[in-house]
Amino acid sequence: MRWLKRLLVVLIIFIVAFGAYAYFQVADYYPSTDDAYVHAHVVNVAPRVTGHIVAIYVHDNQTVTAGQPLLKIDPLPYQYALEQATAELAQTQRQTASIAADIAQARANLAADEVNFRNAQRNAQRAAALAAQKYLSAQQADNAQTTAQAARAHAAADAAALAQAEAQQTLNGARIEAAQAAVRTARLNLSWTMISAPMNGVVSKVDKIHVGDVATANTALFPLIGNQVYWVDANYKETDLSRMRVGQPAKVLVDMYPNHAFQGVVESFSGGAGNAFSLLPPENATGNWVKVTQRVPVRVLIKDPSRDYPLRIGTSATITVDTGGAPGWIRALHRIL
Repeated sequence: MRWLKRLLVVLIIFIVAFGAYAYFQVADYYPSTDDAYVHAHVVNVAPRVTGHIVAIYVHDNQTVTAGQPLLKIDPLPYQYALEQATAELAQTQRQTASIAADIAQARANLAADEVNFRNAQRNAQRAAALAAQKYLSAQQADNAQTTAQAARAHAAADAAALAQAEAQQTLNGARIEAAQAAVRTARLNLSWTMISAPMNGVVSKVDKIHVGDVATANTALFPLIGNQVYWVDANYKETDLSRMRVGQPAKVLVDMYPNHAFQGVVESFSGGAGNAFSLLPPENATGNWVKVTQRVPVRVLIKDPSRDYPLRIGTSATITVDTGGAPGWIRALHRIL
C-alpha cells in the first residue's frame, strides 16, 4: 500500500506540474487581460453661432442618424443679417452700371479732347509760321499757342478723370467681392442655426439644456456617442507583448454580455506604458526602487458590433489575443478553457 501512496503522490505532482506548464503555455500563445475598457468615437455637439435655443428635437439616450436635426437656435438675427448683406451687395452692384457710364463718358471726352488738341496744335504751328513771315501778328500766334496748350491741359484733365473712374471700377469690384463674401458668410451662419448630427450614434445629457437657454458658439452642449465603430483599450502587461502583432485576431468578452463573444483584431500598440503619460510620471532615479511590471495599452478593434448586444463606452471587457503558431494540444486545451 505504501507504493500505491507514493505513486499517487507522484501522479498528483505530475498533474500539478503539467497543469502549471499547460497554463503558462496557453497564456503565452493566448495572452489575456481583464484590464480593458470599451471605447467609441465621441463628438461634443456644440453650436457654431450664438443664440437662444428655440427647439430641441431629441431627448436623453436617443439613437440618431447622421444629418438628423438635434436642436435649433433662433434664426431671426441671422436672417436679418443675410437680408442686410444681400441689400448691400445689390447696392454695390448697382454702382457698377453708374461707374461704367462714367468711364464711357470719360473716354468719349478724352477722344474729343485729343482731336481738339491736335487741331489746336496744327493751328498754332501754322500761326507761328505766318507770324514769322509777318502775315499774322505775334499776339495772334501767341493766342493760337495758348489755345493749343489749353486743349492739351483739358485732354490731360479728362485722362485723369478716366483713370479715376477706372480706379473706382477696380475698387468697386473689390467691394462687390467683399459684399458677396458677406452674403455667403451670413447664409452660412443662418444654416448653422440648425444643428444636425454629424454621425450615427446615441445622444446623452440632453436633458441638461432647455428651450430658451443661450447657446454659446463653440461651447459643448451634450455628447454624441458613435455606434458604428467600437474598440477596446486593453492594458497588457509588458511581459505579454513579445508574441503580439498588429492584425492578430482577438476574442472580446464584455462584462455586460458574458455569454456573447465579439470578434476583434489587434489594431495598434501604444508608444509607451500607461504611467509614461500620467501627469506626474514616476521618478525611478531617486529613493528605493522596486521593479513593477508595467502595462501597455493595446487597441483592439471590435469587428462585429451587434444591435442585439449594444455596447457602452467605459464598460469593462476581457481580451484574449490569438498570437498564432500554438501546437494542437494547446489549441484544444484553450478551446476547453
